[in-house]
Amino acid sequence: MKTMLLLLLSLILVVSVSCGGDDNGTTPTPTTGTISGTLSLQAGVSGNLDNARVAIYASYDDWLNDRVLLFTAASGGTNATYSLGSVTPGTYYLDAWKDVNNNGLFDSGDLFGWYGTGQYPSPTLSPFSVSAGQTATINVTCIILP
Repeated sequence: MKTMLLLLLSLILVVSVSCGGDDNGTTPTPTTGTISGTLSLQAGVSGNLDNARVAIYASYDDWLNDRVLLFTAASGGTNATYSLGSVTPGTYYLDAWKDVNNNGLFDSGDLFGWYGTGQYPSPTLSPFSVSAGQTATINVTCIILP
């Protein structure tokens, strides 16, 4: 009987140590954030924003030189959505571009938008921040390039 009780206590101890671990019930601290939002068309403009490239840039100079840091494709037609996950915390710039004629060139008839102010051909991009464990919501209105 004592042997059986000792064996049972040993088994309980092994199970409680292996299941308890050292995490004390805490969850890991997030190290990245997310950027998500919608792309819409300017009032009176028709078009489809499916597969529009939504890109982020580490600096304004990177944007000027189209040095894309991360990108994704939007989906949803006239009011498309996008999401970029695993983004390192920091400050970024964002634009959206749909190559309507699929020629790989930024030209007339393409759909284009940016996070910021101003008008084409001189948009003013605004920086935004991404924090670990957070989602930055960035919505963009797109125009048709003349």
